Amino acid sequence: MSLEVTVLDSIESADRNQWNHVVETAPLGSLFHRYEWLEALEAGTASTPRHLVVHKKGNPVGLLPNVITDVGPVSRLDSLYPGFGGPIAITDEEAVLEALLGVVPRLCDGTVLFSRLRTYDQAAIRYHELFRAHGYDLDVKWCRIALELSQGWEAVSAAMDRTRRRGIRRGHDQAFEIVDVPISRHALARFYDAYAAVMERSGLPVLPYSFFLALEHLDDRLELFSLRVDGEARGSILCYRDDEQSTLHYAYSGVKREHFEYHAAELLHEHAIKWAIEHGYDTYDLLRTAPDFRDGLFRFKSQFGGRVVPLLSWERGVPSPALPVLNLARSLQRRYLD
Repeated sequence: MSLEVTVLDSIESADRNQWNHVVETAPLGSLFHRYEWLEALEAGTASTPRHLVVHKKGNPVGLLPNVITDVGPVSRLDSLYPGFGGPIAITDEEAVLEALLGVVPRLCDGTVLFSRLRTYDQAAIRYHELFRAHGYDLDVKWCRIALELSQGWEAVSAAMDRTRRRGIRRGHDQAFEIVDVPISRHALARFYDAYAAVMERSGLPVLPYSFFLALEHLDDRLELFSLRVDGEARGSILCYRDDEQSTLHYAYSGVKREHFEYHAAELLHEHAIKWAIEHGYDTYDLLRTAPDFRDGLFRFKSQFGGRVVPLLSWERGVPSPALPVLNLARSLQRRYLD
């Protein structure tokens, strides 16, 4: 049976239920493949969608979400940011992936000179030889810290660095409560102010305000936890519920410097981890950081225990002789958001 590949310039061109059926059925499907996530990216960022869908007998059986992003003077057909991507399939796996990757060169023209597949699940390594046959090279620029929750809170706590355990104990010396804030446009707007301050303090790129407002439509996949001490808000974190991967992702911090004295970060992570355990999630994920033990963010996240998981990405020049341009773009990435 022949397969048909369609290129979508907007996720709105897809059928929501059919799209999400593929995501929920495919082993490597994640929150970041879902229709609603792509809808938020399209509404809240300047990225240009170029999503690929494979149909069999008129039904979608494979997906490859993409956006076109600028990297200095050139552009890249890329997996999602924020988020992750890579191809997923629910049947005829090899044929579907061949069909998806075969279309990629047609989407790279003008200044779009290379393609990147950034995946979340390490199981995507099963596609390495196929990716390589299509000219992709494997690279690791980021990693994530994943806490396994199956053994319960006591085991998770015991695996933490003593610095984080001490912060939790000292946080419990004060009267406090942690509130699950209902997701609304107003709540996301208030959180954004704190998030932007944290990112600017750390010298990191700040996502657009419009993206956070667009997340309102993902309200059933978000958890916003806020620490209250003496009736005042003393920091918050925003988490993603990735039911496809049975993971609660710690996504963004709203813990400002003035909240440190309340041990806000430790208390909020403790609450989020316990919440994830209570709701049956397998993993609490602190998401991406540089794979460098000297990096402050890496050290902070790794002190919560868990394992370091490389985030795999594959890149190719399009056409293949464009490798010098690809290397130039990689150099320029150090100055821009990667």
